[in-house]
Amino acid sequence: MDHDDKLLADLRRIAGSVDGPPASVLEAARAAFLTRDLDAEIAHLVADSRGPAAFEQVRAAPEDPAQGHWLLSFSGGGVQIDLEVESDAGALRLVGMLSGEPVEECALRTESGSHPVTVDELGRFVVEGLAPGPIRMFCRLAGGRRVTTRWIRI
Repeated sequence: MDHDDKLLADLRRIAGSVDGPPASVLEAARAAFLTRDLDAEIAHLVADSRGPAAFEQVRAAPEDPAQGHWLLSFSGGGVQIDLEVESDAGALRLVGMLSGEPVEECALRTESGSHPVTVDELGRFVVEGLAPGPIRMFCRLAGGRRVTTRWIRI
């Protein structure tokens, strides 16, 4: 290593410790790492009770939105993934239903990792004790094909 290479290495080290990358760059890097399964088909959001692609309301809206229900529906890759996010004073619960092609394995992915989901013979599942933050569903179908939803913040 010549003198110039050593000087550049020292400058990089100093700049990194004094003026590190912005938070937005770190967040983008984390999101890129979490999307490392690029072979999976994407199940797109087709309905969101809190968005423009809303479900038709069939029951009265809750008085306190923090204690309400949020319905999401994803479709793609041969499966339909319907989720209901329930919130009660900050505690989050996810009630789901899978339909379409048979599912061999399913997991809920969060910032803290991948959590296996037990799906019953009718395609129903429940995940309790979730913290607010980004989630995505990942399923491996009986034929080996993989399907995942996009990240959504609950």
